[in-house]
Amino acid sequence: MRRPLLIIFIFLLFTSIIYIHNKPLDNIKDKERITIEGVVGDKIEKDKYDQYKIEKYLVNDYSKRLDIKIGKVVKINGSIKSLDKMTFDDFDYGRYVRSIGYKGVIVTKGYTIIDENKFYTILGKLKFNLRDKFRYLYKDKSDLINSLLLGQKEYLTKQEKEMFSKTGTSHVIAISGLHTGVLCTMIAMIIKGINKFYKLLILTIIMILYSIMVGISPSISRSIVFVVIMYLSIFLEEKRDGICTLSLIGIFLTINNPYIIYNTSFQLSFLATLSIIYFYKIINKYLKVAIISISLSANILTCPVIYFVFKGIPILFLIGNIVIVPVIGLIMNLSIMSVVLFQFSILISKFLAYLNKSIIIVVYYLLDKLEVTKLAYIEIKNPKLFYVTFYYILIFSYMIYRELKIMKEQENGLQGYYKEY
Repeated sequence: MRRPLLIIFIFLLFTSIIYIHNKPLDNIKDKERITIEGVVGDKIEKDKYDQYKIEKYLVNDYSKRLDIKIGKVVKINGSIKSLDKMTFDDFDYGRYVRSIGYKGVIVTKGYTIIDENKFYTILGKLKFNLRDKFRYLYKDKSDLINSLLLGQKEYLTKQEKEMFSKTGTSHVIAISGLHTGVLCTMIAMIIKGINKFYKLLILTIIMILYSIMVGISPSISRSIVFVVIMYLSIFLEEKRDGICTLSLIGIFLTINNPYIIYNTSFQLSFLATLSIIYFYKIINKYLKVAIISISLSANILTCPVIYFVFKGIPILFLIGNIVIVPVIGLIMNLSIMSVVLFQFSILISKFLAYLNKSIIIVVYYLLDKLEVTKLAYIEIKNPKLFYVTFYYILIFSYMIYRELKIMKEQENGLQGYYKEY
């Protein structure tokens, strides 16, 4: 069998669907009183409330007065909401909460500090220190920087989110493989001269700490584990199969949380990576332009999800990605350099920030012009699941046919296992 891990992952997906189909998300009474204890792992400041991530629960403070610091060990008293009753319009928020790995949502108005976790305190202070420095250096464009590097896309305005969505570039404002790849490349260049083992160890530790700091989400987990395995194969000088690596990550994540299959970020992240691995070389063989080939290949498997979930199709996604993707690495690197040099020379730091902000302004201008184009985005009022199913049947049939063809060629000794992938 060419890729047994992929077969296992597909089997696991169907098993998960059967296991959780029509199964209650929880077995609690709505607004039941509850008391929990745990470490505040993260804090998200939303418009109407502050949200704290404490152990396996999301704790909402609608008064916005608690101001609990990350790293504090607290006792929370409040009322827990039944996830089965948290459906708004056609969005199942309860299932979304389970898909990101949490058991429930608690509404609270008070807390008691029990202790402090130094590890989370340090990461929390670092995160908010970086956020504040970016705000000082980049002013109105700091929200994009904080989204790219800290995963805080909740600070982006509605207009900014629509601009990225309608131009098919919304993937850049959510930390994914593109961002972790840029960060890993930067780290690898900084520690270039040391032993391979220690280089891998340092890279892995930094990326794990980074994932905890920005908040571990399904897409972040997938991208970081994938890129670490990629660097592991490079350091060990071993060949790897991208689809098997991706399948192994999917197996671990699905076993850990079966509801993850309903997470849109996980779906898009996984399908985009699979699509690039499988179709990039096929497309680039004819186009010979990497950025266009990557954009086209990524959208082959993600387009139906975007159509069905977001009820629209970004027609000019190719142009949008040509505008922003080539400069994302530059924007991220300049952002990191500006905040690091802030400790040594505010003048140099501000100069880099000015240069970086100028690039962002140009990107925003081009994307804004693209967004207002009539053909940029087609809204779909009633997306049909039938079309999505039919599309995937066609695409996966082609992929299976091609796999069988390659396996037959391998049996005849015409092609090596890693020749194509």
